[in-house]
Amino acid sequence: MIADWASYALADFIPFTPEVYARLVERVNEAGWPLQFLALGLGLTALAVAWHGRARVALALLAPAWATSGVLFHLHYYVELTWAATWFGMAFLAQAALLLALALFGRMPERRVEHTPGAVVVAAVALFGLFAWPAMVLVTGHGWSRAEVFALYPAPTAVVSLGVALLALRGLLAGLAMLIPLLWLGVSTLTLVALQLPWAWVLPCLVVALVGAVAARWSGCGRRGAVP
Repeated sequence: MIADWASYALADFIPFTPEVYARLVERVNEAGWPLQFLALGLGLTALAVAWHGRARVALALLAPAWATSGVLFHLHYYVELTWAATWFGMAFLAQAALLLALALFGRMPERRVEHTPGAVVVAAVALFGLFAWPAMVLVTGHGWSRAEVFALYPAPTAVVSLGVALLALRGLLAGLAMLIPLLWLGVSTLTLVALQLPWAWVLPCLVVALVGAVAARWSGCGRRGAVP
């Protein structure tokens, strides 16, 4: 039995080709047009208000992004390629509900983010999700019709949300807000590796950058005698 499982490659668990997936991205962009511009504005606003200490507003702005990605991408289109999309879509809707609940009922400090190197790295990762991730499609020689943007597609939505959550929240609340985004980045990385796409290892690198930024912030807080 173990030998049978060892004979499988990661690509054997992905029931579609890179070209099929790229066409799916085009269809989502066609269906969502011109929401891409509204989505970018939404993401930038969430990042800006998080930086200025408006944690509740930032989380409330992220909630519709997760709901849109869950319904439009997973439940309406991605489900045509894999049955797992139904579960993914439910998880994204659960994340939207969690973010909204935290925004309404969570106990969180409303304070402006300190301009530390760690905070700058976190904000840079969020900006990467907003602008650089969609642009990476140009590496393959394809046009913007295959670009994945925040709020319509899962990976940039998760990246931006991780950055905003780390700027806006601390402790248990931050962990709750980050759990599903981190899990999705793991799933997305495995999918990209299986499809042999050139940006497959970008997501793990972003997570490493965030971990380093958080460690730097905790270290700084410890030197000042403050609680992160």
